[in-house]
Amino acid sequence: MEHASRYILKLKEVKSSDLNKIEKELQTRITSSAELSSKVRAQNIYESGNSLYLKNLGIVILDNIDGKQMESLKNKRNSPISHYEQSRNIFRPVSELDLLEDLKRKAIQFTEQISAIEALIKSKSNDRPNHRFTWGLNSINLSTSQYDGSGVSVCILDTGFYVEHPDFEGRNISGKSFVPNQGWEDDINGHGTHCVGSACGFTSSENGIRYGVAPGTDIAIGKVLDNEGNGTNDWIYDALDNCIQKKYKVVSMSFGAPVNLAEQPSPIFEHIGNIALENNCLLIAAAGNDSDRPNLPRPVSSPANCESFMAVAALNRNLKVSSFSNAGINANSGGRVDISAPGVEVYSSYSPNALGNKYYATLNGTSMAAPHVAGLAALYCQAFPNNSASDIWMKLEKKAKQLNNQLIRDVGNGIIQAI
Repeated sequence: MEHASRYILKLKEVKSSDLNKIEKELQTRITSSAELSSKVRAQNIYESGNSLYLKNLGIVILDNIDGKQMESLKNKRNSPISHYEQSRNIFRPVSELDLLEDLKRKAIQFTEQISAIEALIKSKSNDRPNHRFTWGLNSINLSTSQYDGSGVSVCILDTGFYVEHPDFEGRNISGKSFVPNQGWEDDINGHGTHCVGSACGFTSSENGIRYGVAPGTDIAIGKVLDNEGNGTNDWIYDALDNCIQKKYKVVSMSFGAPVNLAEQPSPIFEHIGNIALENNCLLIAAAGNDSDRPNLPRPVSSPANCESFMAVAALNRNLKVSSFSNAGINANSGGRVDISAPGVEVYSSYSPNALGNKYYATLNGTSMAAPHVAGLAALYCQAFPNNSASDIWMKLEKKAKQLNNQLIRDVGNGIIQAI
């Protein structure tokens, strides 16, 4: 028998008869996500031998299923399944700090290389902007905005958040972990806290600099990457189902998985993105850091390569596309860059539980660009409360500042601008 695995199914239609058919054919019991709570998590469902139906997304996560059984059911006449994929541990944060962390964890004996990277990060972390706003917030003209995101819920799907950070005292913060046996409140990794700061933070207790775009928002945290920075697609699907259930207006995702030239976007992610838009939830994703420009641009990562996700490229201080930022070279099969944001030398909050034991860090990556867009989207939602998610998307692109002498495939509609 082929090794049993976890599979994710997209159904042709959502009918109870189809769910019953899947239960009978695969000899499993399907539990609805409506039964999940703070005491009953997805992992509890799997551990009990059941499978999970994500009711807001219309997809099923099947645990401990044989691959040949799956293929047989998919190929049957009148099969209820339109597409299925295996759960894989493929998603990673897209910031350059990961290089240092990977070297340390694997105990590679390149001590000189590690020391050089540590010195670089330390020097960047101690860099003090000499203006009231970081260079990134100045570049998007945030000082001209009268909005702060009040009344808008922004969800950051990442490694969690350090809830005791002094800059967030008194904020309305909620969270949930979709990673088995790991909480969302301490952020051992640090990446999530940095992204939360860029999107929803305010000013630094360290130096008084404004680094966050939308300090009036309600903050929701979804831990979908574990403490090592790894995430599976089923954790992410579970979290996105929760985002729809909670009616979050904006979701920021600073993670990705590399894709190949001409590779099609995931049908399941595309399906989820369309459902999110229908429910007035804007999904904003980092374009990925796989490029080595100018010689080797790489395609936009998954899930940002889906048409229904807003893909964000990273810019440096000169408003040029960063060397690592992925490009829309799979545009004919999905995978455009939609918009750009600051993604180099980005100063933001950090977790003292993570490597370096510090409350602030300056990082590079499309991971840093995506939350800038998420924060700004919250400002647009506040300014236009009756607009749909698709309307907000269009307004962000229309207001963006075009970047001369740069390819649309690299920077999309240009750099985001405040409302």
